[in-house]
Amino acid sequence: MGIKTKIKKLLSRKEYMPIFHPVSSNKEFRGKVALISGGTGGIGLAIAKSLFESECTVIIAGTNEKKMDSIQKKMGFDTIIMDYFNPKSFEEVISTIIMKYGKLDIFINSAGVHTENVDFWAMDPDEFDRIMNVNLKGTFFACQSVGKYMKNNKIKGKILLVSSSRGSEPAWSPYGISKWGLKGLVEGLAKMFIPYGINVNSIAPGSTATELIGIKKGDSISSIENGMNRLIMPDEVATLAKLLVSDAGSMIDGETVHISAGRGTFDVR
Repeated sequence: MGIKTKIKKLLSRKEYMPIFHPVSSNKEFRGKVALISGGTGGIGLAIAKSLFESECTVIIAGTNEKKMDSIQKKMGFDTIIMDYFNPKSFEEVISTIIMKYGKLDIFINSAGVHTENVDFWAMDPDEFDRIMNVNLKGTFFACQSVGKYMKNNKIKGKILLVSSSRGSEPAWSPYGISKWGLKGLVEGLAKMFIPYGINVNSIAPGSTATELIGIKKGDSISSIENGMNRLIMPDEVATLAKLLVSDAGSMIDGETVHISAGRGTFDVR
């Protein structure tokens, strides 16, 4: 957790607010196969659970084998190694999934890393490359591999990138710049893929109660990050993601949809 985040956490009021987990009784994802990269925790895992509740076959991709083994045992999701520092391996990842499940309908890119030691004047080139290699380069080639499969096999699929409201605010950190890049990528891919019936969108959450920003289970979600004075919950992001990758979201294309209590839209800092 960075110094800035620690200060914000200390300044936050310790109010506890009930957030209810929406459970759909519909089975609208029955027969669908979804790959979720970065799905071992936080937003990615919340999306995986939400799709699974609607009978989607879910495959979690990541690099932390211990976490993936635990998820597989506790929740029954299949898992696969997908290393964003090694984009050349992505074609093999997709082939492995197709061999086992016969198809892939949905790809959700939730893999991402945050900037360590956020200081423009002291930013290290290696740290800059680390962020860009995962958040932008890795995402680009993951979409390329999935897109090739969907196009070549006439799959009218869904691709959803998990971005950030930081991608709509002035950026100087590698993280912010990478999220600006995702906004352009989504619009470009949507235009390129629409003739094949493939939807491409992104969601832009504001500060969300996950381990990425140092929030643990039981912590207060009160926050000064937005005008609603609380953090967004992963379940809330998952509800939006679920809509965008469902048939109901077919006419939403090339959009970056904010779920940020105004951050990045009318509240730009």
